[in-house]
This record gives sequence, structure tokens and C-alpha cells, in this order.
Amino acid sequence: AGGTKAYANPHRKPGGVVAKMSSNGGSGSTPSRFVDRARVGDGFNFTNSTPNSSMSVDLGEGRQLAPDYYCLRHGSSHGGAALRTWQLEGSNDDTTWTILKTHANDAALAKEQWSTASWPIQAPAAAAGTPYRHFRILQTGKNSIGYDHLMCAGIELYGLLTVE
Repeated sequence: AGGTKAYANPHRKPGGVVAKMSSNGGSGSTPSRFVDRARVGDGFNFTNSTPNSSMSVDLGEGRQLAPDYYCLRHGSSHGGAALRTWQLEGSNDDTTWTILKTHANDAALAKEQWSTASWPIQAPAAAAGTPYRHFRILQTGKNSIGYDHLMCAGIELYGLLTVE
């Protein structure tokens, strides 16, 4: 709301966003944690240990973002199982995805509880500056302890937002 209201998690709120997970790993995991601006409680946020696990956010009808930077927060209160190999992807139909950034053995997310890291997005020339409505993190390899659990409790996207 542009700083006009106190913060509230935007998941499934009127005029908000919709987050999704490819599966729910339990222990209080919920899609809303993927779009919260701060850690919630002492729990976890993770998918089942399934290859190609994902978490995504739909910005909503009439909103698109041309991203240039993003940040993730680890989804564990005890550390471990941090993301290492994944892709940030964008879509306008939630079906066809464009790779915006690829990470291979990226250790920027520390194996510490709720660690954060951020990255510039230098998308391929064909996708640079393109706005998207949907964004997802697709885990394309094992996490730091060798499993397919996608542990993530926060995403922030930066760039040029257009609203129709």
C-alpha cells in the first residue's frame, strides 16, 4: 500500500498476491510464509523431498514486474538444508516459464537459521526488461544436505512494477 498502512502479509488478501508450493513438507509450512517479509515463529517452510520442487508467487491481475534484483530467506529455524542449485523464473500465464537467473552450487544462503542473500538479475537478452506476473523458485538440484526439500521462507522482488 505504498507505506500508507501497517504491513500485513499479502497472501490471499484483497488486492494482494497468491503464493503456491509444489508440495507441503509439514511442520507449519504454508505458502504464505514464502511472501512474508519476516520470519514467522520458530518453524520451517519447506516442500517434500521431491526433485524439481518449487515455490511461486502470482502478483495478481493487472500487475507485472520487470525484475532487476531479488532476495531469498532460508526456510529453517535450525540451519541446514539450504538452497544450492535453483532457478528464478518468470511467467505471464503460470504455465510457460522463462529462466531469469540460474544458480549452481551457490552457497550464498548460509546454513544458518533464517539466513538471507540477494542477487542481481541479469536475464538473457531476450528476457531482459520483460515484465512478468508470476515468479517461481525451481530447485534443480539437491540442497546443502543432499535432499530435494526446497527450504524457503521469504522472497523479495525488486524492479519496475506496472499496474493496469
